[in-house]
Amino acid sequence: MQEPVSPIQITLPVRQLVEFLRRVGSIDNRFTGFDRANEGARIHRKLQRAAVKEHADYAAEVFLRGIFAYEEIEFTLEGRADGIFTAADGVTVVDEIKTTACPAADITPDFAPEHWAQAIVYAAIYAAQHELEEMRVQLTYFQVDEELILRFERHYTAQQLQEEVEALLAEYAPWARRAVEWKKARNSDLQAMQFPFPAYRPGQRAMAGEVYKVCRDGGRLLCQA
Repeated sequence: MQEPVSPIQITLPVRQLVEFLRRVGSIDNRFTGFDRANEGARIHRKLQRAAVKEHADYAAEVFLRGIFAYEEIEFTLEGRADGIFTAADGVTVVDEIKTTACPAADITPDFAPEHWAQAIVYAAIYAAQHELEEMRVQLTYFQVDEELILRFERHYTAQQLQEEVEALLAEYAPWARRAVEWKKARNSDLQAMQFPFPAYRPGQRAMAGEVYKVCRDGGRLLCQA
């Protein structure tokens, strides 16, 4: 009787998944690479505080983790939703906040597919955990130079959210398999290597001697291989 094959288990940040598959655009980093990190974080908190005043149940920085199976791979997807709240019509909303220096005229609903994908995965996890039949995803953009807020919304059923995640994982699975096989080959090669080697290679003895002296006497050493 053949032994059952254990599933490949992969833990992956949601942002890493969606940026790998959906990030598009030019090398202009003013949109997704906003480099004033501290300022961006401050703006995030400011928008979250404002959202709490508008929505009494607004929860900021909600950690989410969900397990999704695709063929022989078990994916654990995790990340933090910027905000989750209940809209006036009773629908639960995932709010994804992005800070950008890109001109406001360039910020359209379809400008950054990875942002929609990120919010969709969070919504899929939340909907599954809370047995919701529908959810709304909201992208909130803050344009730093004009201090302008732009919001875009899309409505999904729980089934649609699940299908969106499955489509992402189907696209990512070949890359995941290759990464797993490469790690297996690497580990096998490392285990087969004999270490330490029987002799120094040219220059290694001298370098080892210099490293020893610095460790013994203190100081700094720059080595170039």
